[in-house]
Amino acid sequence: MSVLNRVKASRKAVIAAVALTTMAGLTIVASNGSALASTSKKIGGSVSIWAEWTSTEQQDFKAVLQPFEDSTGITVHYTGKGSNMDTALDAAVAGGSPPAVALVPDPGTLYTLAAKHAIKPLASIIGKEAKNYGTAWSSLATYKKKLYGVWFKAANKNTVYYNPAVFAAAGITSTPTTWSQLLADETTIANGGTYAPVSLCTDIGWPVADLFQNLFLKLNGAAAYNQLAAHTMKWSSPDVTNTFAEMAQLVGTAGSNLLGGMKGALADGSFPNCVSGVFPSKGSPTAAMVFEADFVTTSVPSNYTPGSGSSCTLSATASPCYDTFNFPAPSASAYGGDIQGSGDVAMLLKSSRQSEALIKYLASPGAADIWANLGGFASANVKVPLSSYPDTVAKADAKALTSAKAFVFSLDDLQVGWEPQLWADMLNVLQNPSASNVTTVEALMDQQATTALGH
Repeated sequence: MSVLNRVKASRKAVIAAVALTTMAGLTIVASNGSALASTSKKIGGSVSIWAEWTSTEQQDFKAVLQPFEDSTGITVHYTGKGSNMDTALDAAVAGGSPPAVALVPDPGTLYTLAAKHAIKPLASIIGKEAKNYGTAWSSLATYKKKLYGVWFKAANKNTVYYNPAVFAAAGITSTPTTWSQLLADETTIANGGTYAPVSLCTDIGWPVADLFQNLFLKLNGAAAYNQLAAHTMKWSSPDVTNTFAEMAQLVGTAGSNLLGGMKGALADGSFPNCVSGVFPSKGSPTAAMVFEADFVTTSVPSNYTPGSGSSCTLSATASPCYDTFNFPAPSASAYGGDIQGSGDVAMLLKSSRQSEALIKYLASPGAADIWANLGGFASANVKVPLSSYPDTVAKADAKALTSAKAFVFSLDDLQVGWEPQLWADMLNVLQNPSASNVTTVEALMDQQATTALGH
């Protein structure tokens, strides 16, 4: 049996085992008032649901839905819309034919639909399941003091992925806990001459925005971050200028700390290609770290072991490993526990017994528990036990999401109307971080934000 087929077989076994475990507990779950009805009182009928997930993620989500279908007798019609999810949903709502339930990857769409009365308040429907989420997550799904969404899937962007064998080869025995230590480790790796410190994801600019947002948050905290997101703080503020300056230090002069230099990063930095420099499928790594969210895990070759044990090697085929550390804050900062992230929020567009049962199920820990066991998933649901996650990296990621001192949503995703322009601006500063260019770009960003947000 090929490696690929073994992976597929293993995956099917996990899905089956988790589904059976969930099914075995349905009656108990139901008696506690959760989403699933007793197996002896099936609802029947059908319900439609849309999300962006396709391919492997679609398979995993269908595994989540299967116990719900089996228990309630409700047939779930799922459609994966990919990156066009928001556009497709807007068109469906405008045309009067939306799905009963939809999950979107940003709160902006939720706020827009709530303002149009196109989605239903959920507090009375999901009941005590609403308490499964922290204040920050609930606030992100609230419009005019009413809860309209459930954050089913979460993403932690506070992660730095690194190759433990490269760190060891450079003589680095522990991961950095402060910004100054991170910059010092970069210098150590660069001076070795064998590996680039960073494989930078650039793509069309969103990974650079993620990097800036992480750094701004760690330097200035959640309150300032939210002010910038709402444009009550200007992009031309000293805090923004200082963050761009610190980002330039990370990148190095003319991209000297980047795999391939600035030219190479811009040419080869599309996601997930940028991950392969740190975690190649063959040969040896060429870079030490990659800055991106926890979804990097799904792009690491399956033979890499999570963690940083002594057996990790530089060979992509002989005991390679991957691990993460938290994006570090300055040593004098009080914001090390603040986390930037994103997620997919479930909304109810059509009320029925079937759709209300489904939205309540998605709010329950049982639904998230299934995908957590499969890997490549994190939940903001505090009732999902860490033991559900398959390895040390996934456990640390989930713990950070549910125990964050403060959580803020990915800033660029909140910029309704000018997000692509923001990405282009970030790439502009990345390529030319001179004071004069930064001043020019910041003034442009203030104009763009004012035009899009109205202030």
